[in-house]
Amino acid sequence: MHGKCRVLILDDHADEADSLGEVIKLEGHDVRVCYAAVDALGVAAEFRPEVCVLDIGLPDFDGRDVARALRAMCGPGQLLIALSGHVMARDVAAAARMAGFDHYLPKPADITELLALFPQR
Repeated sequence: MHGKCRVLILDDHADEADSLGEVIKLEGHDVRVCYAAVDALGVAAEFRPEVCVLDIGLPDFDGRDVARALRAMCGPGQLLIALSGHVMARDVAAAARMAGFDHYLPKPADITELLALFPQR
């Protein structure tokens, strides 16, 4: 098992966000779940997450804009993982990388694959 990380989850679909958060908590991580980008940026300023799992398609912001804001706020040491309900097209994954995401996963996220991306301690 990986060491404990501070993890921020942002997804406007509350059930998906909460379910993912609960599974990650069961793995021993400290998790905060947000459903709106503005809330996530506020939480990130205080919580200083080491891992951020962000939905790209949000109603209030584009997830790529949130990624850029998090990078500016928290620096390059933070792991940013994009989730999207869209088919994993090359252009979507490339856009996610250009926005500063480290990884891109299609929804629903494979929890084993997601957790394997977390920093090892």
